[in-house]
Amino acid sequence: MFMQKTDRNAIYSVLFRSGVMFAERALQKRHPDESLKHLTNLQVIKTLQSLKSRGYVSEQAAWRHYYWCLNNDGIEYLRGYLHMPTEVVPTTLQRRMEPVRMSRNSNNNNDDRGPRGGGGQREFKEREDRSTYRRNEDDKTGNVGAGAASLEFRGGFGRGRRWE
Repeated sequence: MFMQKTDRNAIYSVLFRSGVMFAERALQKRHPDESLKHLTNLQVIKTLQSLKSRGYVSEQAAWRHYYWCLNNDGIEYLRGYLHMPTEVVPTTLQRRMEPVRMSRNSNNNNDDRGPRGGGGQREFKEREDRSTYRRNEDDKTGNVGAGAASLEFRGGFGRGRRWE
């Protein structure tokens, strides 16, 4: 398919920036990405199928969409094609800085109060009581559920029995 080099470069740069790309199978619709609004989905699909045939992206098709993921060979190829430095990597490979979270059990006070100011020992005792609910062997209603009853086979039902 004939395509201008600027359009191909726009598709390649969006793919390299994010590391993944998608396109709907509605071929005449415009692509939803802001920098690719002037291109149709057909142009995006054919460009990325070209990269797939060269082994630079992996393709996944689901319902009415195609999804492409850039692999390591594709990163190297696009880095050379777009003249990007080696420090620039797709956002799928960048590590996110997550805030450090305090655990709920840590508490500066050494008393029996929980993290919300309630009694921590009391909450533990309630959970322990609930876990032993209906666990007694004498309680016959505790044995209710799937697979709790013994199986018994009574022959004579169905098509296989002959009456003699």
